[in-house]
Amino acid sequence: MGKLKSHTAYKLKNGTRVPSVTTILSGECGWNKRVLMNWGIRLAKEGKDPHAYTKDAADTGTLAHERCEADIHGEEYVITDDWTENQIQRSKKALDAFREWRSIAKPKFMEAELKMVSEKHKVGGTCDGIFKIGKKIYIYDIKTSRDVYDEMKLQLGIYTQMAEELQPKLKIHGGVILRLDKETGDFHYHAIHRDTLDLGAKIFLHFLETYRLHKEL
Repeated sequence: MGKLKSHTAYKLKNGTRVPSVTTILSGECGWNKRVLMNWGIRLAKEGKDPHAYTKDAADTGTLAHERCEADIHGEEYVITDDWTENQIQRSKKALDAFREWRSIAKPKFMEAELKMVSEKHKVGGTCDGIFKIGKKIYIYDIKTSRDVYDEMKLQLGIYTQMAEELQPKLKIHGGVILRLDKETGDFHYHAIHRDTLDLGAKIFLHFLETYRLHKEL
């Protein structure tokens, strides 16, 4: 499987196209802009191209996600020549971390790469999935970033509301951000309480309204 993936289009039942959750967060939520600016300046001083570095990290993250998804389905992921050796090796570290977490937590996966469109909020998105441990159900997102940021909680929060809108009998207990370290092969488990998910969704909906008002300017 190659790295060139078509942009996912999200549409309501009547065919109207709606924005994605990531589009809203990247355009309206600037909580980490100062951090990103300082990071870009530091890379430039080190003689590195921030744009190339970001693209390489994003491609590595995409490959890691695809390998983890294949692992969930018990499939062997076929790596093509589209990926660099560095991306292959770093994504393997992330996959090792994911497998270690699975061996410890023993989750029962209910959904993987769940594409959702909210008729209520008129927004679309794809969450990494939903799993069950014991009698409790969790919504999760896999990240290969260096840290966990508050925007991720907003993302998982609105995904929770969208999932429960689409499956009314679904009751999500909490969220999990599973950060997979591409360098060390370690996993970092970040549990998100249901109250925090609800607050994150509430904040996201304010950003969504700002996005729509901005479009009217």
